[in-house]
This record gives sequence, C-alpha cells and structure tokens, in this order.
Amino acid sequence: MVRHAIIKYGHFMVDPDDMQDVIRQQELNEEEIERIVKYRWMYLDWMHKRFADKVVKPPE
Repeated sequence: MVRHAIIKYGHFMVDPDDMQDVIRQQELNEEEIERIVKYRWMYLDWMHKRFADKVVKPPE
C-alpha cells in the first residue's frame, strides 16, 4: 500500500520520495500524464468489450 499519495494534474500519484528505494521516477509533464491516462482507459474499455460477458453486482 502507498503510504503517501499526491494529487497532480487531477490524478492520484505515488509520492516520489516513497519510491526512491524502489525506482527513480521520471518527471512527466501534464500532457504526457493525460496521454497515459487516456490510453489506460482505452485499454480497459477494450478489455471489457472483449472479455466481459456480464456485469457482476457487488455484494450487499
């Protein structure tokens, strides 16, 4: 679990200080972040259209 998350350009991100022991994060501008988010949503939509036969309701 992430101990500290930050909101940058309207998206949740892991605090870079928490990741230094694992990997050095690259600095991305707002345009690159929006492109990545857009393509992640497109991939998720593609997966749902091809592999989701039905929507399962959450438990009560």
